[in-house]
Amino acid sequence: MGYLGLSLKKLFLENIDPVVLKEARERYANAYRAIRNWRRIALEEQNNRVIGEKRISHRCRLKKSYLTSTRRPFFVGLDRNDPIYIRTYRMIVYDMMRYSPALKAVVMKASGYNLGRMLVEKSIIRSMDDLPHVFIAQRIGLLDLENESTNKMRINIYECMSCSGMEAVGIPMCDFEAGVIEGVLEQLIGKNTTREKYCWGLGYSFCGFETYFE
Repeated sequence: MGYLGLSLKKLFLENIDPVVLKEARERYANAYRAIRNWRRIALEEQNNRVIGEKRISHRCRLKKSYLTSTRRPFFVGLDRNDPIYIRTYRMIVYDMMRYSPALKAVVMKASGYNLGRMLVEKSIIRSMDDLPHVFIAQRIGLLDLENESTNKMRINIYECMSCSGMEAVGIPMCDFEAGVIEGVLEQLIGKNTTREKYCWGLGYSFCGFETYFE
């Protein structure tokens, strides 16, 4: 199960109440199945086999349907009110995009970066093992560490709160999520730059980030 499995082992070692532990086991099992399915989709799309007409080569205006066009089956399974939560968050993004896309990018990434640093400083995230669990708890998305080396890391997020289900607009949308990743990894590993390469906003069905360490 990768990082999800490691986090689950920690629950066993911490003598959690059996009922809570059962719920956690079910949640992690569902998350693992969801990640495995989304990972297959992501691999197909990276190989350009199923993108079809979703991708666009030009930038277009963000439509109001962005507020309600969500595709988060895992999170709806956890909380049927998830679309309401996402709509509230996306209203902020939508209004900022109408005012200034450049300002939105700066503000949302800074907000995510500060949250990421705080999660480590408050010991909510203590290691990479905690990342998937916290991303689920914060409803950010399903995090999948795709690849890592000494100076580079690739991370996918499925059912992302910023873009999952939206129509393509020709630009990546997930500055907040990039900021969270950058802030967390800076605290855990060191200074880095995190950029989004794949996104629903670009016509994909997942978010893919590349982190480069200084």
